[in-house]
Amino acid sequence: MLSLSKYSKGGSLLFKGNPVAAAPTWLLVYIGLFTSLLAIFLFILSVIELESVPPKRAYQNVVNDLYQRAENYKQERGMVWLQVENTLNKGVRLSLDPNILGAQNLFESAQVAINPELTPYLLQMAKLIESLNLPQAPEYYQRWLRHLQAVDIEAQFFVRVEGHTDAYPMLPNARFKDNVELSSYRAYAVMSFLQLYSGLAPEYFMIAGYGSFHPLRQYLFAAHNRRVEVYLLPKLSLLENSSLPLPNLRQDTPVTEVLE
Repeated sequence: MLSLSKYSKGGSLLFKGNPVAAAPTWLLVYIGLFTSLLAIFLFILSVIELESVPPKRAYQNVVNDLYQRAENYKQERGMVWLQVENTLNKGVRLSLDPNILGAQNLFESAQVAINPELTPYLLQMAKLIESLNLPQAPEYYQRWLRHLQAVDIEAQFFVRVEGHTDAYPMLPNARFKDNVELSSYRAYAVMSFLQLYSGLAPEYFMIAGYGSFHPLRQYLFAAHNRRVEVYLLPKLSLLENSSLPLPNLRQDTPVTEVLE
């Protein structure tokens, strides 16, 4: 084993038993000093970047991170049937991939009972939502959310469940008066399932029903249009007593419009 000599020759450290001299002492000092300065410079750059992030970019960073965490969970557990998409404006969308599930549909026509063959998939989706720990999200994303607070906007994290139907009209004696009501009940059924198995409190959930107005397939009567989509999103709202001239933050207001 080589050991450092206590002596130097020609400004270089020598290894006992090794005829090759080590680097000059001044070079070692220079490398150490340069490395320290580089670390300080990178730290300053990161601080400047955090301080100068516009609100819109801060929101996008939060959604991007939510997306990456959900995607990582999916990949680690081999959930190939789950579609995870970053929509930015509406957050991270979770949905069952109809190309993999084939003829299995979440609902029968004009029904709100969840297909029992697909409940194992919803159970895994609930566990994914649980893993994100949304109650702690404001603290987890504080470095980005403070840029929103600087313009009097706060973000609350929700799971938004949206129901959809095919275009078949309701029969005169049907349980539901129209497809919008049917889709709302479907969203509620899935929301109740996810809330139960994720352990999240009810206040972290929202629902919406769109009837047949947002079909997945061009053929409006296709069974794949009977679906539910789940969104993970930081919902924006104006801080109380804010005096900033921001637009009215409706539930459907695009984030890009608010944070321009």
